[in-house]
Amino acid sequence: MCGIAGFYQLKHNVFKDYSYKLLTGKLKNMRDSIKHRGPNDDEIFMEGFCGLAHTRLSIRDIKGGAQPMTRKYNGKRATIAYNGEIYNTDQLKNKLATYDIDLRTTSDTEIILYCYLVFGPKIFKELNGIFAFAIYENNKLTIVRDHVGVKPLFYYFDGSQFVFSSEIKGIFAYGITPRLNKSSWCEIIGLGPAHTPGNGVFENIHEVLSGHYLTINLTPDKKIILEDYCYWKLRSKIHKDDYNATVMHTNFLIEDSIKNQMVSDIPICTFLSGGLDSSLVSSIVSKHLGEKSLATYSFDFVDNNINFKANSFQTTRDRPYVDIMKDYLHSKHHYLECNNKNQIECLFKAVDARDMPCMADVESSMLYFCNLVSRECKVTLTGECADEIFGGYPWFHRKEMLEQNSFPWSYDLSARTFLFKDDFINELNIDEYVATAYQNSVNECEFLEEENETETLRRKVTWLN
Repeated sequence: MCGIAGFYQLKHNVFKDYSYKLLTGKLKNMRDSIKHRGPNDDEIFMEGFCGLAHTRLSIRDIKGGAQPMTRKYNGKRATIAYNGEIYNTDQLKNKLATYDIDLRTTSDTEIILYCYLVFGPKIFKELNGIFAFAIYENNKLTIVRDHVGVKPLFYYFDGSQFVFSSEIKGIFAYGITPRLNKSSWCEIIGLGPAHTPGNGVFENIHEVLSGHYLTINLTPDKKIILEDYCYWKLRSKIHKDDYNATVMHTNFLIEDSIKNQMVSDIPICTFLSGGLDSSLVSSIVSKHLGEKSLATYSFDFVDNNINFKANSFQTTRDRPYVDIMKDYLHSKHHYLECNNKNQIECLFKAVDARDMPCMADVESSMLYFCNLVSRECKVTLTGECADEIFGGYPWFHRKEMLEQNSFPWSYDLSARTFLFKDDFINELNIDEYVATAYQNSVNECEFLEEENETETLRRKVTWLN
């Protein structure tokens, strides 16, 4: 992954030496705060009222894809700072073929920038990929987040300065003071590790909504105006395919998505737990690698063979199924283990990585294992989020959980609230906050009259996930 950050401000006159040095310092502080996202290269760009910073993890066009990147077309000039990967670059390149454009790199960054210069914001919905990027052109800043919000993008706006970053810490590095309010605590205690879409948890910190882009521009009377546009939204439709057609279509979509995500100029690997999701991903990757040997990694806890206890989320140990799959794939397999000390050391690091409390042991162990894998391989494919899409969690199937009028994974908050004093919890009124957040989420889902009650409940819980 890469990191992006920047600002658009009127507080300081960039043409004065002191202000220029001040803003350059702020921009470098932002860049340095997210350097861990892109250790291979980093650059800054500053012009007019705007500054852009980029930290790069080199995956495609390692020598030629440096950012921020500036290009000109038909009298227009624009600069981009981009984090992500576009899977339909070939189709977009063909779309540009009839225009007088001389591509200098093989990077998807350049493709996005030229597509914007030629087609404008209407091209955003045609980007097939995961992305967050900022484009500066003619005193206007546009920041964009992918269709379903895979890549993070946060911002702060107070009327005279707009500050954005891939991570909230980048905004604080600009000089914005971190503050919490009642809403912040309700998000952390009542909804965490999720949060309300658009809510950055900290006071006055916001999140660019998935499928949205923002424009930051000057009005004729020299005031900053921020406008929010939706370029794509998930829609509900009746499923009309029969069983066989559904299997064929799903098969195509899964294999196509995995194949597209294998585009890399450096080696790739997979995480292999032996479960259905990671086994399927690993099998498809191995198939498309051909004669190249696939590197796979599995994770376990020290003495898990002794201490493992089955639960509704994991009924058996991973190891026996990992052994079956690594033999089947003939992969170059690595068994990695984590002990209590490793995990405890990563608890605070995981919170720092997220800039807020997260899934504790789940994310601390993942951070530990990913750190080990990254020493050998920088690009990996996993089965993460398959449960959310294909209904792998208990609440997709259990009637009592489907019928809960709340988020099924956090309907009982007592395990969280007991950590705090009663007076503090009572002042927050968390139950009402969670109920409102739940109802607002449900109201955004498009329900279909043709569906029965069971299918409506399944659509609801899928939407919430």
